[in-house]
Amino acid sequence: MTVQSASGSTTDGAEEPSELIDLARYPITDLDAAAGKALVERCKEQLRGTSACVLEEFLSVEAAAAARAELAPRLGAAHYCEKQHNPYLAEADPALGSDHPRNRLQLSDVGALADDQIPEGSVLRTLYTWPELRAFLAAVLEVPRLHPYADPLGSLNLNVYQPGQQHGWHFDNAAWSVTLMLQPAQSGGVYEYVPDIRTPDGENYDRVAEVLDGTESNVRQLDMDVGALVMFRGRYTIHRVTPVEGPDPRLVAVLSYDPEPGVMLSEHNRILFYGRAS
Repeated sequence: MTVQSASGSTTDGAEEPSELIDLARYPITDLDAAAGKALVERCKEQLRGTSACVLEEFLSVEAAAAARAELAPRLGAAHYCEKQHNPYLAEADPALGSDHPRNRLQLSDVGALADDQIPEGSVLRTLYTWPELRAFLAAVLEVPRLHPYADPLGSLNLNVYQPGQQHGWHFDNAAWSVTLMLQPAQSGGVYEYVPDIRTPDGENYDRVAEVLDGTESNVRQLDMDVGALVMFRGRYTIHRVTPVEGPDPRLVAVLSYDPEPGVMLSEHNRILFYGRAS
């Protein structure tokens, strides 16, 4: 396969980014055209309504298979992090009781391939660095522009959920996330969420407690099949991944961008998520 350079020449590696997705269905390379504008507005509406936007088969079945093949030899090098955390991914508040939602512990155990473990010229790398994809995401997320993270480990990742692994209920620290499903679980591994349970003006602890107790009535499930691109507003939307079942891992790429250039993770988080600082 080949990928086109900025000069227009081609080099060995992944296909051109535009060949990896269905541009007839998702015309992200011409956002000024009527079809491109309509796609952006549809995605915005989904995000406003449910805090989530799923573009099914954004990545073609063939491209997703190629991505899995490129990463398969590297899965054994994933770093697995098992940790307990509260839903806010923050320090406990000793002024509140242990049964308060602020202090109730959730279990997360998931593996990660860091940015430097994802090959140059690979399907994932080609998409992540594609300016047209960033422009489309920026339009949907309503920011002037997006920059790839500058972090040597946390810019482009693959999350690896082995059978039995999960991600407990939590809110994200970032305002939104962008992921690409490469391999769903055969069973389990369900992405569950409750939209906008928290607001900038209030934590709504009573409803958070209902989610943790399993009595919340508005828990939704996000259906993500192979190739789905997902934009999700997780700062105010509590969410989790239920334990994975079946023989094969659940594989999800995480594409980290920010409106500001030069974003880096802390050394503490690099060691926590990847087992090393660099």
